[in-house]
Amino acid sequence: MDAAVARQALARRMLRCPGCGAALKPWGQARPRTVRDLDAGLLTVRPDRARCTACRRTHVVLGVGLLLLRADATRFLCQALVGAVRGHGHRQIAAGQPRLIGVQAVVALDPEALPGAGRGDPLAHAIEALVAAAVAVRRCGSGQRDLWSQIAVLTRGRLLAPSPAG
Repeated sequence: MDAAVARQALARRMLRCPGCGAALKPWGQARPRTVRDLDAGLLTVRPDRARCTACRRTHVVLGVGLLLLRADATRFLCQALVGAVRGHGHRQIAAGQPRLIGVQAVVALDPEALPGAGRGDPLAHAIEALVAAAVAVRRCGSGQRDLWSQIAVLTRGRLLAPSPAG
């Protein structure tokens, strides 16, 4: 969801605490952040903050254009991932977690859209699985119109976050 939709959902207490599941309520704004966007552009945002009505933890509410703990916009990072798949120089990005998220979403929504596992490059397979999942969500008539925004939603803003231990 974009920032305006997230703000409305927060005001209506429709967003849930990721820790305990209780409703979140508005709690001011986070510090301004400047992130890189496409075409070497810079984007300054000031996300909303929320506080849990039960456990009282605070959270930053990000729209789909931003990813957790990243200084780059979602579109910028996704373009970099596509470039990496095409061999334009990159470090091996931790492909396991994005692939797992993508495959799980495709299996749940449209198993016939699951990409083949025969690729040698795990990053290419991960991106293929995430794109297939985003397309499957779009076919179901819900989700974001923008493919990369839908991928940000599927990965819960953690597209390039380290895999959880265990």
